[in-house]
Amino acid sequence: MKKPLIIITLSLIFLQASAQNDWKYLFNHRYMSLCYYSQIYREDYVNKSKLGDSYQFVELSAVIDALSTMYISTGTSEYLNDEIVIINNVIGTAAVSKLIPGNIYTKKDDYLGWISKTVDANYNDEASLYEGYFFRYVLQTLFDLKKTGWINKSTENYNWYQNTLQFIEKNVWEKWIDRSMRVYFVPYMRFMGARTHTASHWAYIAIMLEKLTSDAEIKKQANEVYTMFDTLLKRNLKPNSAHPDAYVWNSTWDDVSGTDGIASSEDAIQDVSHGNHVLSYIAATKRIGNTNWSDAEILSFCNTIIKVIYNKETNAFAGNVDGTIIPATPEKGTYQCDGWLKLSEFNEDVRSIYTTFAILKPNYIRSYDMELQYYANLLYYERK
Repeated sequence: MKKPLIIITLSLIFLQASAQNDWKYLFNHRYMSLCYYSQIYREDYVNKSKLGDSYQFVELSAVIDALSTMYISTGTSEYLNDEIVIINNVIGTAAVSKLIPGNIYTKKDDYLGWISKTVDANYNDEASLYEGYFFRYVLQTLFDLKKTGWINKSTENYNWYQNTLQFIEKNVWEKWIDRSMRVYFVPYMRFMGARTHTASHWAYIAIMLEKLTSDAEIKKQANEVYTMFDTLLKRNLKPNSAHPDAYVWNSTWDDVSGTDGIASSEDAIQDVSHGNHVLSYIAATKRIGNTNWSDAEILSFCNTIIKVIYNKETNAFAGNVDGTIIPATPEKGTYQCDGWLKLSEFNEDVRSIYTTFAILKPNYIRSYDMELQYYANLLYYERK
């Protein structure tokens, strides 16, 4: 007598899952829904891109990644058009460093840039961190647009591509290398820093610039930067004691010898949230065919999710890469969309984890502002 009820229940669950599995619908629903300021999120992102506040680049980087991924997945030009507006606005707010009112950066110069206008977040200072956040995904977009032939469809497309690339080469890449030389007397210390996740932004930028630039010096520098990052990160990676086919690593460099990395007295285990950025870079290297990271190494990163970070019984994620919980923020590991999720491209079990999580815990995705990147990337892997 209980079988019909079981069948009905399973059918309802399947129908609910199917409805929630329409990633494009879910993306559009979030993108066009009302946000905190009595405007839709789409308008909010555009408005934030006009502020000239580099701290906003952190949030804007996520929507750049999401819109680019939606365009590549669907071919719908509206996504790309919105992304171009945001990129143009950000670049349009750049000002000559030494002429920016209130700029407290001590090495002001003639390069174009931004200061943070957000209190307690590098307030009134120039921050390479925020620029790295944003321009890694801008360069990913340029790479994809070149690969798909979009830049050759019109003179306007080609000129936009070239102008954007040249701005980044001069006022992002060259600027921070020049400043690193003036401060540290070595070229890449500003990029490598003391922590994995901040350096990963610049490794991401480097691996894209190597593919895109026609400048031989920048190409050489780019290769040196991502190769140095790979060296530092591989020195950090250790087998997980309980699961030797998975990784554990510190967020501070273990061994900076022969590199421009900065040594730290703190051995801090990599938290999952910031680990996203490392994995975003790793996924990008594999996606563009770079051979610095082997299939076996990619599998070990995937196993870190499958066997260590993810708890199948609770459908939840640990806060640190060794599987431990962060007591002060026990659900911090929930943030997965800016890197870990991208490993779904290379492993079906990883993709299944994120699909299950999206279907059964949509409130978590909403509460951590993961929706756009989450749904866009799941759509991409589903259609790939």
